[in-house]
Amino acid sequence: MGVRSETKVVDRRQQLIDTARALFAQRAYDQVTTTEIAKKAGVAYGLIAHHFENKRGLYLAAMNDIAAEIAAVQLSAPPDGASPTDQLRHALRNHIAYIDGYAESFVALVRGQLGSDPAQQNTVDELRWVGAQRILAAIGITETVPPVLRTAMHGWVGYLDEMMIDRINNDDVDREALVELAAATLITTLQAVRILDPSIELPAPIIKVFKTFRVKGPSEG
Repeated sequence: MGVRSETKVVDRRQQLIDTARALFAQRAYDQVTTTEIAKKAGVAYGLIAHHFENKRGLYLAAMNDIAAEIAAVQLSAPPDGASPTDQLRHALRNHIAYIDGYAESFVALVRGQLGSDPAQQNTVDELRWVGAQRILAAIGITETVPPVLRTAMHGWVGYLDEMMIDRINNDDVDREALVELAAATLITTLQAVRILDPSIELPAPIIKVFKTFRVKGPSEG
């Protein structure tokens, strides 16, 4: 009996989060009410205060839920024999494709509706860094990230996020174009990092990419 009761509580909390996610992805924070969330979730209004204290608490829980899903995505392995450049393209393609599946939620998370709320910004920053580390790992950089590389990657992943938001909002840029833009910018960023901090050891295949990388045009597939 106790197990059933506990399961119901957990499910109701998640019902509220799922409903809040859907509504906050569609409308601004101030345009969504807790009464509406509770009604659409099919739960008692008082459960919002019980689980989240207030609307802000529920909003942050919903955004953290989105971030956890995005961070947990597993990238599939690249094709056998793929060059370092194609491994990078593969990682970027998978990352962008995954975000496409959460388009509205992704925009709501990254842009936020609570302005400079530190808890919301911390969630976004953590998610961006997970994405940056995933891309670095895909090209063989798994050691402790030096300061210059850390700073550069924070900037690069912010650039990628803004490109994805623009593409989501306008729906007029092909995914492969985004892959090429992101790959070209990352290669340039890594070249600059290596010059600024010669002590950073990048994998030999990546060094080779510096000399061989070129942007693929639409007809090249």
